[in-house]
Amino acid sequence: MNSKRKAETWKKNRRQLAYSTVGTPDYIAPEVFMQTGYNKLCDWWSLGVIMYEMLIGYPPFCSETPQETYRKVMNWKETLVFPPEVPISEKAKDLILRFCIDSENRIGNSGVEEIKGHPFFEGVDWEHIRERPAAIPIEIKSIDDTSNFDDFPESDILQPVPNTTEPDYKSKDWVFLSYTYKRFEGLTQRGSIPTYMKAGKL
Repeated sequence: MNSKRKAETWKKNRRQLAYSTVGTPDYIAPEVFMQTGYNKLCDWWSLGVIMYEMLIGYPPFCSETPQETYRKVMNWKETLVFPPEVPISEKAKDLILRFCIDSENRIGNSGVEEIKGHPFFEGVDWEHIRERPAAIPIEIKSIDDTSNFDDFPESDILQPVPNTTEPDYKSKDWVFLSYTYKRFEGLTQRGSIPTYMKAGKL
């Protein structure tokens, strides 16, 4: 499966996985799945997965099912690969590989300064990062000022094409369109009269 198809599959299944009983295993560190105890280092694994997703376009272990994703996470040494058709710097690749590794060797083991010192972050002024001006200057004139948003003229809004085919009302089944029926056979024994229908109950 190529990287474009993987991204499409992951996006299609993302909502379904987010609300399933399993959750989204894409971002969970292997030690969490093993249930042998884990610490804050599992968050650095998740950060590596998020970084991969932001640079590649989909998480590294995305699959059709949560079970397959779990299998890939548990076998990360074989399944964590970078698609050759997506350009990524060696510094970024190295940082991801240092995040997504067994917890004993994971970057951040010695503290956050170890991560800040990685070559990927070369040139980042950590001391003044919160004082940096926004990349795009925004000027707000009032609480309801929307001038910073793009204009979408109504003439560009696509309207649905009206259905030109008339429904076939000649068929005798047309009255049952959109009708559903569920048979609750398990509530009563077959052939017996339900209690609420017996004499004196109606």
